[in-house]
Order: sequence, then C-alpha cells, then structure tokens
Amino acid sequence: MSERKPRPSRTAAARSRAVAESPLTRQILDERERRLAAVQTPETPEERSPSISVLLCPLGGNLYGVPMNEVASLRPLERLGRTGATTAGAVMGLVADSGRVRQVLDLGALLGAPPPRETDGYLILLKGRRDVALRLPERPHAAEARPDLDRPQHASVVSSGDHHAKTLVILSVAALLAGGAPVGA
Repeated sequence: MSERKPRPSRTAAARSRAVAESPLTRQILDERERRLAAVQTPETPEERSPSISVLLCPLGGNLYGVPMNEVASLRPLERLGRTGATTAGAVMGLVADSGRVRQVLDLGALLGAPPPRETDGYLILLKGRRDVALRLPERPHAAEARPDLDRPQHASVVSSGDHHAKTLVILSVAALLAGGAPVGA
C-alpha cells in the first residue's frame, strides 16, 4: 500500500497573494481607492473656526457661556452671609473662601433678571477677581462652543448633550462687572 505524502501547507505569503487576487478583494480595494481620491468638500468658515471652552450657564430660557479661561473654580453655595444693609441689584451677600471674603453677585440679576428669592445654587470663582463670585441657580456644565463669525458675542454649542447645536451668548466677565455690558441675544 502506498503512503500518501502530506501536502505542503501554503505559506502566509502565498495565502495573501491568493486573497489579493480574488475579485471581491480587488473590488473592495478599487472602491476604497476611488473614495480616497474623490474631492473632499471644503470646510465652511464656521467649521474652520476654533472652538472655545465655556462654562455653560442656562438661565431662564437662555444659554450663556463664561469662558473657562476666566473661571478659577466652581463649587456649591453652601452658606451665604448677609450684609448689614439691604442688598440691592445683583449683590446677594458674602461668602468665605480660603480665608477671604467674596461678594456674591447673582449672574441672572447682572443680566437683567429680577433678583432671586432663593440663596442656594453654585458659585463661579473667578480668576484674577478674589473679591467676587458669581451665583447660579443651576449647576453649570463645561462645553465646547464655536463662535459665530457674523456675531462674535454669540456661539454655537458643539458639545454638551441636550444643548448641542443651540446658540449661546458668550459673556465677558470684565464687562459684566463693569456694569455696561451688551449682553442680549
């Protein structure tokens, strides 16, 4: 009886040549090459503009963004000290922060909303302003926003779940605290 000799196995190179020569593989490679060679549509100017990081602050039915480069930290407003005199306008009271006393201003009141009745919420501690903190009724969220080239004070939210693609107003903290900020939508 004659013994069968085992067939030599294909080498990896021989297998890859066989796969590369198959009609299906050739079709896939040709389609991929065609797509890569196709002219790409140029980006719109809005897509080319860089996004900025903001602290997204919903107030009433509007969205505002405080640039992150102006934010030192964010924390819950746990205890608000009242001033001896009746507070007027945006001034809500005082808060202690690392041995310093900060005046708490309500962001909504700075933007023209009536002063709030409640005193809880969140504080935005500002860089370069150790004497002031901004109060928000709701917790703000970090987001990326793309400025509107036609209206520099406005931007479109590019990240942030429920607020994606909504328009917001970018706030200038210096202008807000100076009192004469154009801050409307």
